[in-house]
Amino acid sequence: GSKTYNYKFDSTAFIQPNKTINEAMISWVISNLSDTKDLLEMYCGHGNFTIPLSFKFRKVLANEISKSSIKNANLNAGLNDAKNINFLRMSSEELMRAFDGEQFNRLEGVSLSEYEFSHILVDPPRAGLDKSVLSFIKNYENIIYISCNPDTLYENLKELSLTHRVTKFAIFDQFVHTKHIECGAMLEKIK
Repeated sequence: GSKTYNYKFDSTAFIQPNKTINEAMISWVISNLSDTKDLLEMYCGHGNFTIPLSFKFRKVLANEISKSSIKNANLNAGLNDAKNINFLRMSSEELMRAFDGEQFNRLEGVSLSEYEFSHILVDPPRAGLDKSVLSFIKNYENIIYISCNPDTLYENLKELSLTHRVTKFAIFDQFVHTKHIECGAMLEKIK
């Protein structure tokens, strides 16, 4: 828990504004991980979760649509000596199509079949996850859902609870004295 991570991002990057809370969120996720193999991460940004979590997994595959975020994510992985991450500049929709067998140039040198994903992490925009992403992530044993919007999280969890159960739930108050909170939910597939 005492490892320090260094990040660089440009002024337009979306970052967790509250450093202490951000560290608490990362620690919370890490402390609730078990039986890790490989991690799939959607909406990885500049690698905020990806990089610290990469030390707990064999390999990590992470996607993000923003070019500058991916550039910074690769830079940050280098700064933190995280060597087992593949960052893909793809939308979540493209990533799901790639898993269905569609070929993308951006996947050159990446073999999806080499991964054994034990966990998937999603940190979606305020709108939450759409139906297609929800049905995609249901295929995974363990789901880590980080949310900046409790309302869409609630809606998404109603759907996910048909196949998974919430094993851990946490609320992180990013902006004291405002309504903004971040939530974390760990789900595992119902046997």
